[in-house]
Amino acid sequence: MKKVFLSFLLSSAALLALSQNYTAVMLNYTTQKFEDAKKEADKLISDPKANTKAETFLWKYKIYSELFADSSLNIKYPDAGKQAIDALNQYVEKEPDLKQLKDDGLRGVSVLYGQSFNYGRNFFQKSDWQNAFNSFSMCQQVSEFIGKHGLSTSGKYTIDTTVVLYAGYAAQNAGKAAEAASRYKSLADWKINDKDFEDIYKFILDYDTKQKDEASFKKYEAIAKELFPQDMALWNQFDMNYMSSNSSLLDIVAKYKSDDAAGKLKEDDYITYAESFASPDKTQLNQLDSLQKSTIKMAAADAFMKAFNLNNKAGLYAFNAGVLYYSVFGDLDDRFYGLRGESADLKAQREAVVKQQQEVASKAIEWLEKGYNTLKTKDPRDKSESNSLNRSVDYLANLYVWKRDKTKGTANAKDYDTYDAKYKLYDGEHDKYKQ
Repeated sequence: MKKVFLSFLLSSAALLALSQNYTAVMLNYTTQKFEDAKKEADKLISDPKANTKAETFLWKYKIYSELFADSSLNIKYPDAGKQAIDALNQYVEKEPDLKQLKDDGLRGVSVLYGQSFNYGRNFFQKSDWQNAFNSFSMCQQVSEFIGKHGLSTSGKYTIDTTVVLYAGYAAQNAGKAAEAASRYKSLADWKINDKDFEDIYKFILDYDTKQKDEASFKKYEAIAKELFPQDMALWNQFDMNYMSSNSSLLDIVAKYKSDDAAGKLKEDDYITYAESFASPDKTQLNQLDSLQKSTIKMAAADAFMKAFNLNNKAGLYAFNAGVLYYSVFGDLDDRFYGLRGESADLKAQREAVVKQQQEVASKAIEWLEKGYNTLKTKDPRDKSESNSLNRSVDYLANLYVWKRDKTKGTANAKDYDTYDAKYKLYDGEHDKYKQ
């Protein structure tokens, strides 16, 4: 009996001591002696009996929240906010229904949210991106806690768009691309179609391109096209940039041919492909042989031609197609003059090159003249259109004089006058359309 009574006394003494410790914490907290309250809370945390109780971590979270909120104390205890959130999470583990937290009035949560946002905004205005990101990230943590447990007047929610946007923007400017992308993607998942949010999709697509994350890229590209269809050309360009960064030029040509054959392409799609092939990545291009380079140019010309067929008022499309054929013609001309010699083999090779040139020159003339006729009748023309028109007459003059001279001593000599007349027409307009 004595042993039982002694055990009861010891247990009562322990409870009394614990109660006294909570009393000391409470008195210091209520009188706003937060540093003294901190000392008492730290003692409770180090007490093996006290640190098993939810109330202990509830007090630590409350006190450290006040240390964080006081700008002078926050300097002295720079990790107070983090410790407050850690204590809050440990409290939740011990009391999942949050009864004491809710009964207490949630001041600590409100303080952590409001002050972390204020700190973040102040750092943001000073362009102190790292500290702005740290503060907004903390605010985001608190906001997610509030939303998850339905502690706001509106009940449960998933995302605080303002805080997440600020955190993402601060991360982006702090050079934390992964952190920025993570936050922007969480916003994009909600398909917010406000024009001010369009830039986050650009960042995501650029980031996923660099990360070679095709699944994520395709997901957010589809959302961007759905929300901002008026900028389809821009999204198509991002799509092409992804392919260019992660596929070979010849693979992209193969995809172009496949999409074209399947009838998937519209005017903007053709132009996206055309521009990509016309100005390819130089590193990739240098890895190709002359025949493969010609294939790329022909694919570009093909795409420009098909875009013009869909919009025959766009004279630059036709002009660009003609210029690409003219470029191939020039490559063949270089090859012809590289085959010097009088051997039968070299003569045969030169004849083969001339045959190719005749075909390519005819295509170049066809599309340069389509561009010429379309641009010439356009009024008004912008500077790019006028310069292209001015260049087209020089290219056409060069092609027609070449064709004229190739008729000498051949069965096609009767074409000499026809080609000569065309040459004189275009040569006579040299610099006529220059701006």
